[in-house]
Amino acid sequence: MKAIQQTESVSAHTALTAPTLIQRSASWSLPRYLAVIGGLSALSFLLGFAALYITAPGSGVAIWWPAAGVGALIYLLYRGPRWQVLVLIGAVGFISNIAVGRPLTFAITAAVILAIELLVFVVVLGPQSRGALLSTMRGLGRFLIAVLAASVTIGIEGALTILVLVGADPIASFTALVPSHASALILIVPLALVPLPRARPSIPRRVEGIVQLAVTIAVGVIVFTPTLPVPMIFTLFPLLAWAASRFSPLFVVVELIVVAAIAPTIVVANGGPFGYAQGIDDPGWIVQLFMISAGITALFLSAVRGEREALATEKERQAAVMRGGFLGAQVGFVVLRSTPTQGMQVLEANATAAEIVARGWLPSVVGSWLDDPVDDLNHELTLPDGRSWQVFGSLVPAPGGEVIAGIQLVDVSDHVAAREAMAHVIERERAVAEELRALSRQKDDFVSAVSHELRTPITSILGFAEDLDEIASPEEHVMTEVIMRNSKRLAGMVEQLLELGRMTSPNPVRAAGSVPLNRIVDETVEEQARTAASADIAVESRLHDPDPIVVGDETSIARVVTNLLSNAIKFTPAGGSIRLTTRVGDGQAILEVDDSGVGISRADRGRVFERFYRSNDEAKLAAPGTGLGLSIVRSLVELQGGTIEIADSPLGGTRFVVRLPLADTMIAGPTPAPSPSPAPSTTATA
Repeated sequence: MKAIQQTESVSAHTALTAPTLIQRSASWSLPRYLAVIGGLSALSFLLGFAALYITAPGSGVAIWWPAAGVGALIYLLYRGPRWQVLVLIGAVGFISNIAVGRPLTFAITAAVILAIELLVFVVVLGPQSRGALLSTMRGLGRFLIAVLAASVTIGIEGALTILVLVGADPIASFTALVPSHASALILIVPLALVPLPRARPSIPRRVEGIVQLAVTIAVGVIVFTPTLPVPMIFTLFPLLAWAASRFSPLFVVVELIVVAAIAPTIVVANGGPFGYAQGIDDPGWIVQLFMISAGITALFLSAVRGEREALATEKERQAAVMRGGFLGAQVGFVVLRSTPTQGMQVLEANATAAEIVARGWLPSVVGSWLDDPVDDLNHELTLPDGRSWQVFGSLVPAPGGEVIAGIQLVDVSDHVAAREAMAHVIERERAVAEELRALSRQKDDFVSAVSHELRTPITSILGFAEDLDEIASPEEHVMTEVIMRNSKRLAGMVEQLLELGRMTSPNPVRAAGSVPLNRIVDETVEEQARTAASADIAVESRLHDPDPIVVGDETSIARVVTNLLSNAIKFTPAGGSIRLTTRVGDGQAILEVDDSGVGISRADRGRVFERFYRSNDEAKLAAPGTGLGLSIVRSLVELQGGTIEIADSPLGGTRFVVRLPLADTMIAGPTPAPSPSPAPSTTATA
């Protein structure tokens, strides 16, 4: 239903955008345009003069006023300012009334009400730049509403004017004016609102049109003459229906205008079924009612025919598109029918499906499904030639035990190959990852084993070196100091490797306890005060009051503070400074270690926590180290449930920020605001 509604909407839009005389006039040359406007203006005057001239004596209203339709036609074709058209129509009405000898006041009033009538008509009609309004029933309805509004307007204005000026009956004036102007608008204005023929008709159709028009004129003359004993005007309606069903809308409108010219002329000549000779005092409104009925009937039939043709054209276009897509698609489409007596039959198939059906494997796939079709079919199979096909089937309801099914056959060989290749790649990556994890475990085991083996001889070397240093001569003392210094360096490296091995074990042990952070910082500063003093570096601590109590292992947290402080001392030049700060925020204890050293570039910050990483900076490469200190620090911090970050320090070097979880008692207890002045601090200097 939705698809049908969309098709009808498209058809209506197609009809609405059909070219009309309005669109065709936009391409006229200026001389041609001026000739048409001038000719229509002259025609409007002549028709107005003729309508008033043949009006019966004593009648204030013309039997027909075709100038109203011609004026609206001029308005629709006019290119200039629209007020000029209103002035032109008013002038035509004024001159027509003056020409037949009517008073000046009457002529001026007629000019004004004719201009108002036209203005009401075009306002209700709306803009007509998109296409043929009278090609659709909706457009015809809007046109008739505009005609009714304009006719009633002129009827009311004219009745009041004639009442005031000549004292005529307003009801009679109203009933004469409304059909007089309505018929003119209905019969003449459609010249600009119906679609123009897109091509010349064939010779047989032209001959038929000539015959049809001649018959209509002959019948019109006959039925409106006083020779017939009874009125026979209803015989014109089949002829109008013939025209509306066989010829273009423009042909229908022209024929209506011809009939409209015959009827009033014969009536005025005291002839016809509605003439004065029949004893009818005012036959004009009856003639115009007939013309209005004939015009509406013909336009209605023409609009219905136009909509049906547009809808048929659109459906044929869609069918052609669907047919082209069906026959030329790379996907196989086939329509099958299955009956208990005849079995499975192919009703329609495109080239791709026909080739597949010819191979003979399709019945075995869809046969059992057609015998008992519960749900839609979705089946994938691989043929002996290695190609893979996806078979989709859906049912179409059919009476009499028939089963109609639409089948789609999609070649999914490339998709299946890609899927298998992806599965192989994933399996290979899984195997490689497992191998890498095994190698990593072997490496860690090797490092741990070697470290354990090195600890004992290094400890022995260091112990004997210390004993020798106590009894060594001054010359020998220099050598023992070198031995002890390098032994200590090797011992520290071994401890780092062992620590790293413990943290990277599958299940590292995390000891949880309450650790006072300020005490750890104070002890670390005191332990490394001699090292800082020998390097001419000032170490300052600013500690939060009260002492933040963190959750974790005291040894691990002390190792974190020690490594960060020793790292800062290592990369801070002589005369520099280091500051350790503790504070509390967001339910965490925060330790900040600032230095005025060489700093860490942004390129290195993402890698300084990697194992064995050393910066390419020459100044940093000169400092001894293994590249394990910061890696161990991050592992220890994360093992305590904390985080560590790197930032620029206000002292000019690097800031390490460590966040550790506070103990529950610290979080629940009152935390006084920090004092504006720095808390008591300790400073180690040379």
